[in-house]
Amino acid sequence: MRRMPRPEDDQLQMTSLIDMAFLLIIFFMCLPFRCFDHKLQAFLPRGAGERMTLEPTKETVKIRVRRQGDELSYTLGQNVASSSEGLKPVVRALGPKYAYEIDASAKVPWQGVVDMVNTLAAVECKEIRFRGGPPLTREIRRRR
Repeated sequence: MRRMPRPEDDQLQMTSLIDMAFLLIIFFMCLPFRCFDHKLQAFLPRGAGERMTLEPTKETVKIRVRRQGDELSYTLGQNVASSSEGLKPVVRALGPKYAYEIDASAKVPWQGVVDMVNTLAAVECKEIRFRGGPPLTREIRRRR
């Protein structure tokens, strides 16, 4: 049993493929696309629309969370506390009329930020924003 030798020319015949592509291009160029113009206008909105009104932004109060050694410090203005509960009376006095921005450094564990969010939620502060520091590229490289 002898095997038949494979032909040397294993390439696709591109001429028929190119011919079909040109025929399709010519076919779609000859179609009257004006019939689609009227259908597109039917889907456009008819009203003038509503104007967007932006609510005035609240004044922002920054809460800084920093790590000093093994301890966390929470700073709001001149008030410094070692726990998020220590700032609760100050936040309660300010009330929910302000937007609170938590600025945590990259070395702060996530639980410190969660504790501050829980403290703000307990005082019924609804607008909480977050701001973080740059990533710790040196510590990430050391772990690899």
